[in-house]
Formats: sequence, structure tokens, C-alpha cells
Amino acid sequence: MTTADHPAHPPVALDNLPRHIAFIADGNRRWASRHGLTVEDGYEAGTAAVHRALAQCRALGVQVASVFIVSERNFDRAPAHIQALVKVTCKLVRQAAADADGPLRVIGQLDRAPLPLRDAIREAEHQTRARTGMSVNLGIGYDGRADIAQAARAAADLSSVPEQTAHDIDRHLSTAGQPDPELVVRTSGERRLSGFLLWQSTDATLHFDDRMWPEWNDSALLDALIIHAAQTRAFGR
Repeated sequence: MTTADHPAHPPVALDNLPRHIAFIADGNRRWASRHGLTVEDGYEAGTAAVHRALAQCRALGVQVASVFIVSERNFDRAPAHIQALVKVTCKLVRQAAADADGPLRVIGQLDRAPLPLRDAIREAEHQTRARTGMSVNLGIGYDGRADIAQAARAAADLSSVPEQTAHDIDRHLSTAGQPDPELVVRTSGERRLSGFLLWQSTDATLHFDDRMWPEWNDSALLDALIIHAAQTRAFGR
């Protein structure tokens, strides 16, 4: 049975709700291909799913929601695909900022991002920085190994102690100040993290859903929460 075939399930106990849920939003282009649509149509449908997921997390009382939108390697795609991706991502960032009741943070390397996208990100972060509700992280140009490397360099530069601790690294990651993800969801049936929040996801429940990201809905998140609630987190003890 795939996750898409799960029968009706009972409500999730909110006392076991993850403080931080991370989504690897995969499958937009394959969904578009299956439906005879364009790549841009796939990105647009994926954007709608991002807003649905964030809205449900906000309604449930999640403290932090992270969504992997664009990896650093995605900027190597064909020019036409990049143009469509950037156009849709600019709209996504602006709408996510308008909807947010807490701060929006974009995590990733933006050196290769076109100027309109960088401008949209700068405005969204400025617009939401004083809000106190659910924090939203959007992974754009994100690479997990680069995140760890820059944190290690920063910790070393600012410390007189020769050896750095895990806490020193934590304080300089792109998600500094936030709880680590307790649940990481990847859609489209792929069983890998693709570098998203590698350091931060050490103790997270990993949930791989066969749905394509544009198909993500409230029922899909409840499936993931039920699986997370059944896990025993001993933290090595």
C-alpha cells in the first residue's frame, strides 16, 4: 500500500505535533508531464501546494515550516526551465510573505539567482521580519553541505577554541535560532534528502510520500503526522 492509498484515519494528537516540519517539494515537472501540461504549469501547481502546506501547518500550530523550493543545482537546468522557475518562484515568495504571520527566511546561496528573484526575497524578508507567528524557511539555491561548511568556517573564525562543538556549528547554520526539524517529508516517491537540512535532520522522522508535490493536501500531511507520532525518539539513550 502506498501513502496515497491510506484509508481514513483518526485525528492527530496535537501533543505530539512536531515543532518544525520540513518539506522537500519534489515532482512538479513529472506531474506536469503526466497531465500533458507545461513545465511552468507544473511549477504553478507546486506553488499552490506550498501555500496549502504552509496554511495547514499554521492552522495546526507548527512553530517552523521549511520548504525546499530550488536547489543550487536547479540553476543548471535549461534556460527556458530556469526562466519559468524564477518567474513562478518570485510570485511564490511574494505570496508567502503576504500570507505569513511570522518571519519568512530564505535559506540558500543566491549568487546565481537572477536579480528579480533576489529583490523579491529581500522585500519578503524585510516585510515579515517583525511578525511573531510561524516562521517559514524557503530553501532557494540551497545546498546542505555548503550550509554546514559556512557554519563551520564562521564558528572557527569567531572562536578562540581550536576544536568546535556541535553547538558552535548550530549557531551559524542558516536555521540558527530555530528548533531542528522533527519531521521531514519528501514527495514523488524518491527516497533521499537531496541535501536538505542535512545537519539539522539528524533526529527527524523521514517520511517519503508517493504523491507528486502538486497533489499534496491536508490528508497527506495528516498521514505524515500519524507516522511521526508512532516513532520512538530515544536520542541515543
